[in-house]
Amino acid sequence: MSVRANPAVIGAFVVGACIVLVAGLVLWGGTAMFKPRLRYVMFFDTAVSGLQKGAPVQLRGVRIGQVTEVQVRWDTPLIAVYVEFDPSVLKGVPQGGIDSAIRAAIQDRGQRAQLRMQSFVTGVLYIAVDNFPGTPIVLRGLDPSVPEIPTVPTTIDVWTAKLEKIANSLAALPLDELARSMISTIDEARRILKSPEVARSLKSLDVALAESRDLVRHADGLVTNVNTQVGPLAGDARASLQSAQAALARVPALVEDVRRVLAKVDAHAEPLLTSLQKTSDTAGVTLERAQVTLTGVDGALNQDSPLGYELIRTLREVRELSRSLGSLADFLERNPDVAVYGVRRPVVKDGR
Repeated sequence: MSVRANPAVIGAFVVGACIVLVAGLVLWGGTAMFKPRLRYVMFFDTAVSGLQKGAPVQLRGVRIGQVTEVQVRWDTPLIAVYVEFDPSVLKGVPQGGIDSAIRAAIQDRGQRAQLRMQSFVTGVLYIAVDNFPGTPIVLRGLDPSVPEIPTVPTTIDVWTAKLEKIANSLAALPLDELARSMISTIDEARRILKSPEVARSLKSLDVALAESRDLVRHADGLVTNVNTQVGPLAGDARASLQSAQAALARVPALVEDVRRVLAKVDAHAEPLLTSLQKTSDTAGVTLERAQVTLTGVDGALNQDSPLGYELIRTLREVRELSRSLGSLADFLERNPDVAVYGVRRPVVKDGR
């Protein structure tokens, strides 16, 4: 006869199993169920093949959340991707909360969302949140109940657009006409190169090059000769310059001697004038006596007499000599170095 099961035992077993299940969830990651989540939406205008529910959302390589839902917006080219951020990963958030920090990052640092490929082999995609300064903020506003993060095109899309633009530009070019023009240009260039005029020009060029080499050799020889002659000339010029400098160095000493002579003349001028004054008084008495004598001498020194004629000619020569000495003194005063160099001074080049 079979034994009937006790309902109380069965109930206790079920309750215990539930308790063990809840404890396992708490111990092995079930606590995530009770963590707060931040939900955001992103709109992409490109295909999201390879993006699946549960795909990671990374901020500079660190996983901060996951994709919770992917939707197609009918009658629009947009794909809505809903994500959830884990607040426990975002540390050091400024006062005001994570939402305020994300909005400030979008405005100030250009934070945007972008689709990126996890593996080129599998083609699996993930969402990267990074800074793209200088990019425009494009908000679709199709789901006002959830905060929106603006997006930017993927790198592949950017290069695809560039390649398409280049391809369109190439397609617009008249390639056939360019090819025909290039072929005709090459044929014309080949004909010109094979013409006898070009051959004669090349021969003339060879002759000109040979003459140029000879000219260069002659110029080298001339430069060598000039170098050999410049050395002695430079030595002579240097010696002459040193002699001139030595002579000019003696000029201040000569000037000083002249000054001393003038000082001595000034010192003896006053006694000489006094002596002349006394002599003039005595001369007054003697003058009367000499007048009688001069009357007799006057007759002897008359211009008609031979002695008078010779005396007048001698006085004229003395006067001319005095003028010449005065001109010589003025010239020496203006050119004190004429005693060293003579009338023709040497020409000093390069300031030496």
